[in-house]
Amino acid sequence: MLRKILIILLTGFLTVSGTYATHNRAGEITLSQNTADPFTFDILIQTFTYSRSAADRNELEVQWGDQSVSIAPRTQKLSLPNWYFWNQYKTSHTFPGPGTYTIVVQDPNRNFGVLNIPNSVNVIFSVKTTIVINTGIGHNSTPILLNPPIDRAAIGQIFVHNPAAFDPDGDSISYKLTVCTEENGEPIEDYTLPLASDSLYIDAITGDLIWDTPVDTGVYNIAIEIEEWRFGVKIGSIARDMQIDVHSTDNRPPQIMPLHNFCIEAGNLLEYDILATDPDSNGITQYATGGPFLFNDSPATFDPVLTGRDSMFQGSPGRQPAPM
Repeated sequence: MLRKILIILLTGFLTVSGTYATHNRAGEITLSQNTADPFTFDILIQTFTYSRSAADRNELEVQWGDQSVSIAPRTQKLSLPNWYFWNQYKTSHTFPGPGTYTIVVQDPNRNFGVLNIPNSVNVIFSVKTTIVINTGIGHNSTPILLNPPIDRAAIGQIFVHNPAAFDPDGDSISYKLTVCTEENGEPIEDYTLPLASDSLYIDAITGDLIWDTPVDTGVYNIAIEIEEWRFGVKIGSIARDMQIDVHSTDNRPPQIMPLHNFCIEAGNLLEYDILATDPDSNGITQYATGGPFLFNDSPATFDPVLTGRDSMFQGSPGRQPAPM
């Protein structure tokens, strides 16, 4: 009888631990410079959290990199599939003058069971962004990242993800892998990249994160540094922390025809077809993201044309969908 009671109690404890395990899964910080005051910036903090956790934040503390700290209230909270909350926090700040500032946001803790972060449930989650303020270089807002920092991959299949970064000032953007961070934006000491059967890297120019290929199921976190350049000088960077959930499946991804490197004169119209086919004869839904779809003047469009079990899409999407 005593043995049966102990088993029941242990089972109940494990259930509670899984339900209340905390909670931060991914996130990033972006900044927009005020047009009237070059030292004032609006901040947007986006976090993706485990929706089954009891931990939840209505506000986050911001370390501005100028010895000051303030609070950013949550302005939006959306429920997404696969146990995600998408949280947005906004506030503004006036820096004391020109300089290079690293903004850090941290919150206890990461979600349970991240395989490449030892004891992740007890590791503080943090993200950081660096901005250069200098009236000599002109207006400087950070890039905008149009694809969310959450995705799903499959064992034995090549995984490709692109942050879809777009710079509102027209600055150049480069990409590199970095280390996920903990308290005060410091690198996690025992952090490792996820294992790959061949390689895991990011294309510095296109931003394609390529994982060839995942070798085990589970949850992994990867940090991507998006660097901003003007006239060959680095003027800012965003450290994005993203989470990838790897599954085992027999389903194969769609195949998309290669795109050409188009070069046309500014102001001219470019139209082209994109053909995608599915090796398992499943239905396909495609959408597009990118800076051209955000323009008010001459915006790009993306018009789907369905043909049987495969999909052909012509032209250029209107609205980008919410993260999946």
